[in-house]
Amino acid sequence: MKKIIYIFISLIVAVSFTACEKVDPFVDRVVSPVLVQIMDSSGGSSSGLTTDPTVNATFGTSAKVGIKVLELDKTNILDYTKGIDSLPVTSLALEIKFRGGSSLGTFTTGSDGVASVEIPWADLGVTGAGSSVSLTASGSYKDQSFTKLFKIASK
Repeated sequence: MKKIIYIFISLIVAVSFTACEKVDPFVDRVVSPVLVQIMDSSGGSSSGLTTDPTVNATFGTSAKVGIKVLELDKTNILDYTKGIDSLPVTSLALEIKFRGGSSLGTFTTGSDGVASVEIPWADLGVTGAGSSVSLTASGSYKDQSFTKLFKIASK
């Protein structure tokens, strides 16, 4: 009788360990192939601590921001003296869109990995200082698509 109880308990424990995997029912996530940083007109990067960074641009005729795209070379990740290297991604086309989906244009990264984005405030629907607009920057690198959410605030 004790042998049957041990077998039964062992079977329950084995089944409980195989049933622990949880599938995320909401979002199928894929790691971005690049690091995307949004920079204000003075060249300062937005904080990477938020998923929806906001950069300030002076209100005038057009909003000017930069989008820096870097590939993270993890070849030396286990060597603490070298670590991860950030390599600029050149000649990468980025499409800037409203969150609703309408396109504002396509901009290409230069040799430093930065795409200079200049969009008239009127095209963004901003009529004065103190307003902000939510945008996305989308592209494809090494056959993998990516999108970065960001906001431009007029000051």
